[in-house]
Amino acid sequence: MPKPGVRQAVNALLELADMLGGLILIAVTVLNLVAVFMRYVLVDSLSWSEEVMRYACIWLTKLAAAAASHHAEHLSLDLMRFRGSPFVQRLHETSLHLLASVFAASVLWQGIRYCIKNGMQTAPSTGILMVWVYGAIAVGGALILIAELTKAWDVYTGRDDRIQHEDPAL
Repeated sequence: MPKPGVRQAVNALLELADMLGGLILIAVTVLNLVAVFMRYVLVDSLSWSEEVMRYACIWLTKLAAAAASHHAEHLSLDLMRFRGSPFVQRLHETSLHLLASVFAASVLWQGIRYCIKNGMQTAPSTGILMVWVYGAIAVGGALILIAELTKAWDVYTGRDDRIQHEDPAL
C-alpha cells in the first residue's frame, strides 16, 4: 500500500510532468512565432527550429499523456462503469487501470530499447543525441505506469470515490 509520503511524491512527480508539459507548449509556441517572423519578415529562417519543435512536441505528448492519466482526463468508456455492485465496479475499474499499466510498461520497455539501440544517433540539424528524443518515450511510459498503478491501488482499496451505487444517468 502506498504510504502518504509515497503518494505525495507520486502526485508531485505527475504535477511536475503537467507543469513541464505546459512550459514546453509555451516554448514551442514562442519558437514557432519567432521562426515565422524570421522566415517571412526578416527573410532569414532558423535552420534548427522545426527539428527542435518536433522533438519538444514528442516530450509534450508523453508528459501530457501522463498528466491526463493522473487527472483522469483521458478518453474513457463508461458503459460498464456503473453496472453491478460496488465490488464489481471496483473490480472493473481496477482491471482497466491494470490493463493501462500493461500498456504503459510495454511503452516503457520499447522506449528503453530505442534508447539503447538508436540513442547515439544524432539529429541532422541540431546534432541532438536521439537518446534525448527516445528518452521521452521511456519517461512517458514510466510516468503513465506510475499513475495507473497508483490509481489501480486506490480503486482496489476503496480510496477512489468515483465508485457509485447507481448510474447517475438513470
